[in-house]
Amino acid sequence: MRPLVTVIVPIYNTAEYLPRCIESIQNQTYIDIEILLLDDGSTDHSGSICETYAKEDSRIEVIRQTNQGIIAAKKTALRYSHGDYVMFVDSDDWIENLQLESMVERMLADSCSLVCANVFVDRKSSTIIKRNGIPAGTYDTGKISRDLFYYKDSGEYGVLPYSVAKLYPRKMLSEVLEKIDSQIRYAEDKAIVFGFVFQNIRVCFMEESYYHYCVRETSICQSGNSDYLIELTCFYKYAKKLFEIHAERQHLLRQLGCYLMTETRNAIDRKLGLAGLEDPISRRSYELDPSVFCEQTIEVVLYGAGKVGEDYQKKLKESEKIHLCGWVDKNFAVCQEKGLDVQPVESIRGSDYDYILIAVKNELVFYEIKAELMQMGIREEKIIWGKPLRVSYI
Repeated sequence: MRPLVTVIVPIYNTAEYLPRCIESIQNQTYIDIEILLLDDGSTDHSGSICETYAKEDSRIEVIRQTNQGIIAAKKTALRYSHGDYVMFVDSDDWIENLQLESMVERMLADSCSLVCANVFVDRKSSTIIKRNGIPAGTYDTGKISRDLFYYKDSGEYGVLPYSVAKLYPRKMLSEVLEKIDSQIRYAEDKAIVFGFVFQNIRVCFMEESYYHYCVRETSICQSGNSDYLIELTCFYKYAKKLFEIHAERQHLLRQLGCYLMTETRNAIDRKLGLAGLEDPISRRSYELDPSVFCEQTIEVVLYGAGKVGEDYQKKLKESEKIHLCGWVDKNFAVCQEKGLDVQPVESIRGSDYDYILIAVKNELVFYEIKAELMQMGIREEKIIWGKPLRVSYI
């Protein structure tokens, strides 16, 4: 007899995306499931959508409560669950139909306490794969604990800190959740994942990706939040307590400090309403990763005149191997008013170049720009992105 899996969907005002989410769960090839739809006090018609699906599918149960936050919602749903294993799906995301089948197979074959998959990150015009930093395989976390937060101190997560795209044993998940304060409303995913992996357990990292994490500009994690630092402090207290009793205490607390520095800068520049996105308070200098170029002298058009572009332009002008043959930006008129020699994007058509270097710090934005350039007839192999490396503070 195959194990029962409980799929928990916490819901708050996501009516527009909810049918896609629910139907993707219903269409799983693994059919031994129960689906718990937890409506955490929605004020749109999410609740009525849930009831409609529940009437048509006996595997679905709808649970309603007043709005209490995501940790409280997951705790409530878990108390109603009966599965041997549990998986979370955010209500504005969706999963491909092999998600559960593949994860259950790996859980049983490798005798694991946790299975972690990679994740598709979907925006309007682009999709990339976010991967766990730790290579695919099965590990005892006690032996790789130094790499679980930041992999090899690279700033990239060893284990993706999403509670989704993971399969948990229900009893262990319940024990971890009960230790997490329901007041944690920011980084709650990290609280759950870290609560699991910073025990000495056996974890399987899969190479496959089936989960589609959909980024919306209006979602909570993308919008401003005047309580951001308060909520960040709640997570910090939890994580510090977790790490202080760990064998790698010193290393993990240092990584937590690096994380807090990054998030505090993010709060100042983006979340607290203290500065516009185009004029951040916390200014950082970027240096180009030279691995994007080959040995011989090449002609490069620089696309982008924001902070990354300005820093790249200075470095490229100093290079003996790279000749900057053009600098373009959609907001070229504004740049020219600042005295910068920046031309419209269309001027690329008349340029003689080896590569177009996209000067942005976000990979998703790079793919959006790349798609636009390819629509202009520019060959894909001519468009490159060197991930910016932060090297100093101004």
